[in-house]
Amino acid sequence: MFLLTRLRPHPEALRFVPFFIGINLIGGVHLVFFPVWLTSIGFSAMSVGTLMAAMNLLRVVSGPALGVAADAFAARRLAMICLMSLAAASYAGYAVFTGVALVVLFSFTSSGAFSAIGPLLEGVTLKAAVQSGFDYGRVRLWGSAAFVVMNFIGGWLIGANGIGIFPWVLTAAGMLAFAASFVLPPDRDERHEGHAAIVRIQAWALMRQPLFLLFVVTAGIAQACHAFYYAFGTLNWRALGYSPDLIGFLWALGVIAEIVLLTFSSRVVARLGPTRLLAIGAGCGLVRWTALAFSPPLWLLIPVQCLHAGTFCAAHLGAMHFILRATPHHLVGTAQSIYGAVTIGVFFTIGQYASGQLFAGFGSLGYLAMTGMSLVALGLALLLGRLWSGSVIDLSGDVDAIRRLT
Repeated sequence: MFLLTRLRPHPEALRFVPFFIGINLIGGVHLVFFPVWLTSIGFSAMSVGTLMAAMNLLRVVSGPALGVAADAFAARRLAMICLMSLAAASYAGYAVFTGVALVVLFSFTSSGAFSAIGPLLEGVTLKAAVQSGFDYGRVRLWGSAAFVVMNFIGGWLIGANGIGIFPWVLTAAGMLAFAASFVLPPDRDERHEGHAAIVRIQAWALMRQPLFLLFVVTAGIAQACHAFYYAFGTLNWRALGYSPDLIGFLWALGVIAEIVLLTFSSRVVARLGPTRLLAIGAGCGLVRWTALAFSPPLWLLIPVQCLHAGTFCAAHLGAMHFILRATPHHLVGTAQSIYGAVTIGVFFTIGQYASGQLFAGFGSLGYLAMTGMSLVALGLALLLGRLWSGSVIDLSGDVDAIRRLT
């Protein structure tokens, strides 16, 4: 009863919850079974890694461009609705059409759309949380809960009907998310004369800031440590003889641990702060990826999976609250998009491309590369904690310099 009380969101937050649920229903089936579906229609392990790397590389351009545009025109809700419609249509394309070329095309369009959907949603939710006084973590956890539900539903449906049902399940989730996007609250009127030009200049100034770049690299590597797990975790467990139901349970277990942390996120963030959370996430990665490299027995795998609360959630909370505290509020969406583009578009691209070759050549031992990345992220997180004072990054000098150049 206590936990259920903690899960009840603030009334002002209710309009964000359906869309968080919708996009995580998509993630709950896409993240787990997309690589398996690709192999079922003829993709090799290396081609799976190449395609997923190319999808992520697209985000380097599409994410920041769409994020800056949405911030500049104060049209974040409209942008999310339009982009979600494109993603849902792409998923329907998987189900209706056949052929490698079309699979690649729909993969690019859906990836391009999601390069901005997630960062925009995180940004508007964080700003609304500050303005309305609700806890971001308790809104975000409903999405995590939806991810868990879809892990079980997706695993059950695919186990009962075969992997061929994957695109239909994904399409249904996409349609639900598209409908949920209309519940999002309208944008606050932030525009004024010259607003779009100012946002573009300040966005470029933010990307030139060494402290912000250090943060992006730190958080990007911390999250990209999941590249091998996301691309080949399911395939590795299938090779070990685990059933789709058990695989769905293992994925869900990690997210359940994430939900527990999110339930108490306000206290955790207040006590530890963003940079310590990033360091904790990287430290958990040292343990988790090393353990998974040696295919531990199920009794040990269960607590290892619970470290997802650290490797993903602690690092994610640290990144979100760093952006909230260190960037001007009207640039939060832009900062989120830059962070997402570098994390997914650069580091995940490298990680997933390498993962295809690692899995093909070394199997589960490929996780050791993620251990090395976690060690790098830990060192950078400690450096970031020493350099950042906790205040908003001053962009005035960079803005003046850019104006003189233009």
